[in-house]
Amino acid sequence: MDSATARQLAYAHHRDQLDRSGRLLVEHLERVAALVDEEVLSVAYLHDLLERTDTPLAELEAEGLTSLERAALALLTRDADETFELHALRIAYAKGREGRVARAVKLADIDDHIANDADEGFAPYGWARRHILTCQSRFDRLLAA
Repeated sequence: MDSATARQLAYAHHRDQLDRSGRLLVEHLERVAALVDEEVLSVAYLHDLLERTDTPLAELEAEGLTSLERAALALLTRDADETFELHALRIAYAKGREGRVARAVKLADIDDHIANDADEGFAPYGWARRHILTCQSRFDRLLAA
């Protein structure tokens, strides 16, 4: 999916949603998008969509969502009964291109939370960041071998 379409969908579906700090969620999406490479930009804009809205995957697919993007979004969507830590580890250890995309977006997401929510005392972002970076480094070494 092209990033302009992903951005439009994010704005349309998140509309006036607020984050835990009371700021517009789309501001968070813009900051996350600014931290990632162009190749994962669409996923960055959509990373909270399936978890925080009732948007059907079929709508995203009709707008051009690729199978890689779908798989990455599945990784980035936290299950209702899943702890933050388990979700972070699921992303950290995910294999394939979808794992790489999900880790890139999740790291940007975490970095934005650390920069903007640090005084809020939310989930252990530093812990999750270290695990995701460690796994990414291991995957990179395996690919290089």
